[in-house]
Amino acid sequence: MGRSMDRRLPTEAYDQLRAEVLRAAVELSEDQLLDLTDALHGVIRLRRPGRPLRNPDGWVTDELRSFA
Repeated sequence: MGRSMDRRLPTEAYDQLRAEVLRAAVELSEDQLLDLTDALHGVIRLRRPGRPLRNPDGWVTDELRSFA
């Protein structure tokens, strides 16, 4: 198995994160929600088998956006 398959939040932490994301999604503008969705899809694409991983912790760091 690849390294990405070894990554996993503990169930309780994941449940809390999921609940918070869904709670916050209600408050997001459509643009913000689409941006967040695109970022998550980007992570999925980067985790595809055969893709070289150099710095998995920095996958989205350069793409973070701020909505004022």
